[in-house]
Amino acid sequence: MGIPYSREINAAFEQVTPLVASAYKVLETTKNIAILLAFIQVFVAVLLFLILVALIGLIYTMNPDLEMERRALVTPVMQWLASWVLNTSSKRRSFIIVIFLFLTIVIAVICGAIYYPRITQEPDEDDEVVEGGGSKDNSAKK
Repeated sequence: MGIPYSREINAAFEQVTPLVASAYKVLETTKNIAILLAFIQVFVAVLLFLILVALIGLIYTMNPDLEMERRALVTPVMQWLASWVLNTSSKRRSFIIVIFLFLTIVIAVICGAIYYPRITQEPDEDDEVVEGGGSKDNSAKK
């Protein structure tokens, strides 16, 4: 009496196992999307903060009643920014290039570490394609 039920249970497990594997792939994809969305949210928050600072600076600049505040806040910042842009220092340019190259290499290594195992991973037995366009499991069931 126990043998037919155990066969049914084994058959049920065989049907559920591919579903669990595909659910794991979906979970990995969802995790990657969540990480990407977190980076996008941080970027948007920083961008909104910079826009707020620019609008406050614009208010100080355009309001004639805030002339003293403009001289104390906006003018020094704009003078520093203008000197930084106009002053073409080779040391600063070299430093920026080195930082840019370092960040590019770090991003490339991280992307390689994440996606290289996925590219080189061999397909599972369940995912192999058999002649005729179907998978192994579908052709065996026919």
